[in-house]
Amino acid sequence: MLRMFFFLIMLIQPLSTYEIFKFTVKEKSPINTLIADLSYELKIQNLALYSLNELIPINKNLITINNQTGHLTTMSIIDRDQMCIQQQCSCKSCEIIFQLTIQIQQTIIYKIIEIKIEDRNDHSPIFDNQSMIHIIHIKENVPLGYRIVLPIANDPDEGLNSVQSYSLDGINSDDFDVDYSSIDIPYLIVRSSLDHQRISSYSLTLIASDNNQQSKSRSGSIQLTIRIINDSMPTFLQSVYTIDIREDTIIGTNLLKIEAISDNNKQIFYELLTESPFIIDRLTGNIQLRKLLDYEREKSYRLIIKAYENLIPTYAIIFIRVIDINDNPVVIHIKVEGNTTLKQTHNDKNVLFIPEDTLVGTTLTHVTLTDLDSYVNGNPYLQLTTIQPPLPFIYKLIYQNSFQNFKLYSLILHTNLDRELKSIYNNIQLIAHDSGTPTLHTKLSILLNITDINDCIPQILTNSTIYDINENNPIGLILDTLTAYDCDLGINAEYEYSILNTTDLLVINARTGQLSLNQSIDFEKFHHEKNLTTINLEYYVQVKDHGQPSLTSQIKLILRIHDLNDNSPIFDINQSYNWTFPHVLLQTNSILGRILAYDNDSGLQGIVHYSIRSFDSCLILDITSL
Repeated sequence: MLRMFFFLIMLIQPLSTYEIFKFTVKEKSPINTLIADLSYELKIQNLALYSLNELIPINKNLITINNQTGHLTTMSIIDRDQMCIQQQCSCKSCEIIFQLTIQIQQTIIYKIIEIKIEDRNDHSPIFDNQSMIHIIHIKENVPLGYRIVLPIANDPDEGLNSVQSYSLDGINSDDFDVDYSSIDIPYLIVRSSLDHQRISSYSLTLIASDNNQQSKSRSGSIQLTIRIINDSMPTFLQSVYTIDIREDTIIGTNLLKIEAISDNNKQIFYELLTESPFIIDRLTGNIQLRKLLDYEREKSYRLIIKAYENLIPTYAIIFIRVIDINDNPVVIHIKVEGNTTLKQTHNDKNVLFIPEDTLVGTTLTHVTLTDLDSYVNGNPYLQLTTIQPPLPFIYKLIYQNSFQNFKLYSLILHTNLDRELKSIYNNIQLIAHDSGTPTLHTKLSILLNITDINDCIPQILTNSTIYDINENNPIGLILDTLTAYDCDLGINAEYEYSILNTTDLLVINARTGQLSLNQSIDFEKFHHEKNLTTINLEYYVQVKDHGQPSLTSQIKLILRIHDLNDNSPIFDINQSYNWTFPHVLLQTNSILGRILAYDNDSGLQGIVHYSIRSFDSCLILDITSL
């Protein structure tokens, strides 16, 4: 038996100390595309079994592994851009994270596999309302350098495969330029003086392009109308607004008042052209919240506002960034590994069943923490507490992903277990904290149940191993009932008795341990030395448990058989005692002959004494025991 000495350690190592194996695969690769040969990459030369589990669930069967060869292949067509839209991975860098389990004989190895989905330039930039002509009104007296917000193109591709530049095409397009120094908002820049009499309108094409080697582009139509100086048209005080709004803002809150001015002080009307959780007062330009916000569902909005007094509109853009509040507690998930099993009780306590022969250093479970809030309010971390220390395991951080606010911990066995010394570790709590203000936390209760293995040798408990027995005992005489003890549980603690010697004399009940004699003992059949009145018969009794493999022990029992005076002396029937003597030879103390008798008993009980019971009165005889 091993005595346990437990202590609680918080061990959080930097990620650089935990090796992560990284591979890439291009999106929309054919099914069964080989991503990696893990047996080669990990230099595993022995026969092994491989299995793969997603650490950040995306509810799609994208990657699979051959459990014998370790070949990592695509299971379906992977669309990186859709995964980005559905927030299954970061739009800047899309990775899928797996836990790889490798079993080599009795050894289990865990690795982290990160597969980056490499973007293909499979999308062209696209403008909202692609088929519509975007109409812009501008007065002829605007100064050079005057800026007007242009329609924005979107491209779901990543990096250089996304929108990189804007350009103008069309007759007299040289009168204008495009400023796309901020890719988020392209501006039309007036380069030449405008003159309604010279050119009253421009039909232009706005081209959005990516910067890939196989560049893709898409165009949108712009109708630029030059208004005379006397034309009355509203002008926004600013063409782009940017505001931040907390996601817990209540419905009806006034968020922003935009304002456009008119040359003739006419009533200006405002209209919101974008479907959103916001509403605008058409007379005042006051923007209010009409639906609750949820940062976790939508982090930003881009609103297009139209202002008009007659039929001549002008436009402004409002960028709204939703500010996350700490409204989501951390979610804790447990995934058991190896021979550990998990059962959840009716009171939501998680019971971990761990075999007592689990090796130190074994990963018992993986604990994942996820938080839907932003990284500032999320960034969860784990704490382990118990009111009944010490604990047999430690935990360490082995992986984190800031995009999903995800962290992976391992609970690792730190000390040897012995169920016979301690079988239950209760009142353990995993507490996950986030980094928000105020901090939210989630608790998960764990009970460790140390399961039995067959490591206790059954022992026979007896006060005596010597039994004194008189010969001629009755058949079935009960000598004793042995008692054994096995500190294991269940079938491992079940046992049976047996006698190792080959004998018909001594029998034992395999279940109860009752010892009895199956025959009546005749001392004289076992021993023939006349000077000994006892003999010792040795037997070995074994107790064997029912565990796998079974364990045994044995004791030696001695049956001390005592001789009884159960045999009468017997004259030697082969001798003749008819003696004839001449009368003249008979004198006093003359030896007439020798009478022979024997007794099968031993010791004093086997010594024969002679005496004469009847004789002729004419003779005086005496007999001596010699």
